[in-house]
Amino acid sequence: MFDLFFSSMVHLFEPKLLLLMMIGVSVGLVFGALPGLSATMAIAIMLPVTFAMQSDAGIAMLIATYIGGVSGGLVSATLLRIPGTPSSIATTFDGYPLARKGQAIKALATGMVASAVGGILGLMILVAFAPVIARFAIDFGAAEYTALTIAALVLVVVLSEANLIKGLIASVLGLGLSTIGFAPIGSAQRFTFGNIDLLSGISIIPFMVGLFAVAQLIRDISETSPKIEEKLDLRGGGVKLAEFVSNGVNMLRSAAIGIAIGVLPGIGGSASNLVAYGAARSASKRPEEFGKGSLEGIYAAETANNASVGGALLPLLTLGIPGDGVTAILIGGFTIHGLQPGPLLYKNEPGLIATIYAAFLLATLALLVVQLLTIRIFPRVLLIPRHYLIPVLALLMVVGVYVGEYRTFDLWIMLGFGVAGYVLERYGFPLSPLVLGFVLGTIFETNFRRALMYSDGDWSTFVIRPVSAVLLAMALALLSYSLWRIFRRRNGVRAR
Repeated sequence: MFDLFFSSMVHLFEPKLLLLMMIGVSVGLVFGALPGLSATMAIAIMLPVTFAMQSDAGIAMLIATYIGGVSGGLVSATLLRIPGTPSSIATTFDGYPLARKGQAIKALATGMVASAVGGILGLMILVAFAPVIARFAIDFGAAEYTALTIAALVLVVVLSEANLIKGLIASVLGLGLSTIGFAPIGSAQRFTFGNIDLLSGISIIPFMVGLFAVAQLIRDISETSPKIEEKLDLRGGGVKLAEFVSNGVNMLRSAAIGIAIGVLPGIGGSASNLVAYGAARSASKRPEEFGKGSLEGIYAAETANNASVGGALLPLLTLGIPGDGVTAILIGGFTIHGLQPGPLLYKNEPGLIATIYAAFLLATLALLVVQLLTIRIFPRVLLIPRHYLIPVLALLMVVGVYVGEYRTFDLWIMLGFGVAGYVLERYGFPLSPLVLGFVLGTIFETNFRRALMYSDGDWSTFVIRPVSAVLLAMALALLSYSLWRIFRRRNGVRAR
């Protein structure tokens, strides 16, 4: 495989193939950066472009688009607090505060480096353990999925440790919002109030854009913010070797979370960045700095969402099962070129597998180069007067949300969640538990009900299966540890 990998690397260095991959990376970056657009839409648009190409060129271009799309959300999340994609939601928590301190270049550079590290670690795991991990993932049953979502939701306690009650209320609200529309099992209508637009539930794009982007616009319009003195002459983007080394464990842990969640069909990068962020905060010696521009938070979020790309490709290549929405469309790309992802692809097309690995690595490195070359351009957005910037952003949000499903109703949803996000944050309710509850709600409900159906209503199925029992034990341990920290902190305050 390594011989094929290196020969594929040499092959992809041909000018024509390099140009195609650069186009793919650039298109993905643009789609990822614009609010409402996503890597899924970028792949869908690029798919017809690859019709007339050789299979290796077409697949390499699509892989480059995928990687660019996942990373593109970093720019808007950091500079404007607008997560271009669900994968970059956690980046807004610390990237934006750091940018508001005049360190936008440092925030972007940190995210770019972390993205590259996450992508490369994800590729290494993909190359080394693809068949083994894919077999493990396929054995993940409903009980294991339920336990995993519970473990992730317990992180709500960690994320909202400063205000446990409000964090729990936000997470329950997120779970409740995920139940709107047809039930995933039984198809009963819930909370639709006779509105046909609510039958399919609330889409994540208007939900996410409203909660973060529109809420931020409302805040910018209604509140006076200090003028930002942006430092544009930071050497090397402001990333220090000592900071990078000190975040080594953080990146390894976040990459492991990203790969583990990415490999499981249906969850993907939209949850991995939030879970990795919560884990980083829980393990940090300075958790009080999270949400105020912590580099640890940026490293965790960006490493996890790019590592999840490698994780999502694992079940696609080895079993023919898509790990997320993007890889589901990628299957179409394989089919167009007469290829069938799965075990036979490894046996019959080892050269193509090696090309995919090589394209993954080259696209990750090309992405880092493109981002670093343009890093001093994007922060100038912060210097644009707000009376020019706000109308442009509002237009981009409206267009981005509308083109998702071409529904005017989604615009009202976006505005509604914009007002809700502004009010919730104004009264101290954290948004991250709300988002995590919304993202994981349907997955939890579906697998919880399936597990009980498979076991004829026997609840012990969640503790007699080893993986499920371990995940629940981890969740219980994490919850206990968080409560113990809160208890110790309050006792310390009383003693003083």
